Amino acid sequence: MKIKFWGARGSIPVPDSRMIKYGGNTTCVEVSYEDKVIIIDAGTGIRKLGEDLTQRGINKADIFITHSHWDHIQGFPFFELIYSSKVKLNIFGCTNSYKQLKTIFTNQMSSEYFPVSFKDLKSDISFLEACGKQYDINGFVIKTIQANHPIFTMGLRIELNGKSFVFITDNELLSQKQTTKREAFVDFINNADYLVHDSQFLDSEYENRLNWGHSTFEQVYALAKDANVKNLGFFHHDPNRKDDELDEIEKRFKKQGKIDKAGFEIFAVKELDEIKL
Repeated sequence: MKIKFWGARGSIPVPDSRMIKYGGNTTCVEVSYEDKVIIIDAGTGIRKLGEDLTQRGINKADIFITHSHWDHIQGFPFFELIYSSKVKLNIFGCTNSYKQLKTIFTNQMSSEYFPVSFKDLKSDISFLEACGKQYDINGFVIKTIQANHPIFTMGLRIELNGKSFVFITDNELLSQKQTTKREAFVDFINNADYLVHDSQFLDSEYENRLNWGHSTFEQVYALAKDANVKNLGFFHHDPNRKDDELDEIEKRFKKQGKIDKAGFEIFAVKELDEIKL
């Protein structure tokens, strides 16, 4: 299983020279094994992913949309594969708490916003419900959990050949309006080889951002310790967080991990980072 991050920024893309190292594209993650591809979210990072998949000759993919906020879907109209009649795409999302996903994607490509309409796309696109707890797709076992966010948002645990990758974005662990308790996240994440989790804020910033649907570095570090993970990646970087600031945060938590003998590696996710499991 290979994981590649095509976008790691939160809220809005940032084409800024101070944010080159960690990247400015919004959420898009590729999980692949041989020619089987799972895509998580369609933020602006999906544009470069589409170019890469075309070069690799991939004409089928399963896309999981964690939720429909702009930074997780805004790259879809620029995804090269949707313009090819050779391509088959399955788009999974849970639609029981907001408008149907197909309607959201179609409206995003209405003439007021984009010159090409959804109905004119050439690829074969199917929208499938993912409101359950587990899915078996091309050998991958995909488990889901509901995150704490203003709209329905799902976290994913992807397992293959005894290895596990957990991806939870846009999740406020200590939300005052919790849908899922912290203990449930600990159980869901337990013993994962990699946990990549939303950590948009620092504790010192959190007071003025309560109920925005995001966690802090400190909260996510504590969660990883309790869940006995092997590696922890900080994700969904604040659009104002510059490279040097993320460098310092990563350095701080690596040092804390050694002091605490946490037992896992810590990193801030960079755009185009790759993980092999």
